[in-house]
Amino acid sequence: MKLYRYLLSVCMMLSLFSQSQASTLGIQLKGRLLVTPPECILNNNQQETIHFGDILLPRIDGVQYKRTVPMRLSCTNLAKNAIKLTLVGDGTSFNSNGALKTSNPKLGLSFYVNNAKQVINQPFNVLYTALPTLEVAPVKNSNANFTNTDGGFFTALATLKIEYQ
Repeated sequence: MKLYRYLLSVCMMLSLFSQSQASTLGIQLKGRLLVTPPECILNNNQQETIHFGDILLPRIDGVQYKRTVPMRLSCTNLAKNAIKLTLVGDGTSFNSNGALKTSNPKLGLSFYVNNAKQVINQPFNVLYTALPTLEVAPVKNSNANFTNTDGGFFTALATLKIEYQ
């Protein structure tokens, strides 16, 4: 009989504890529906070509031969001034700093946003009203043995992707 009373007391206590721990939380959700999506046009929808001219192998260091990438951006219907840009392309196998691969496997291209190195395929935040300076410079595989046959023309392709925030 004592065991029965003891078990009954324990069950009643447990039911009180479980009831006292129950609570509710109201959640208010808000948003903004954009009927007309933002549209941005970069460089009048024209592909830009960056010419490096003749470059000397011993002078390639990722800074020498730096060129500015033209970036004229025109956006309409932006809800916010903040946008996200990403340089999309294939990376080199030899540069851990995210250089763009070129047609010469011993040569890559490093990008800079306001003089800070920018890894390709990594987004960066900018303000539409204060676009950064975008630059590119050749880098070489410092572990590669270059021969006369490694010289010649090279090409590369990157895409600048714009995302709205």
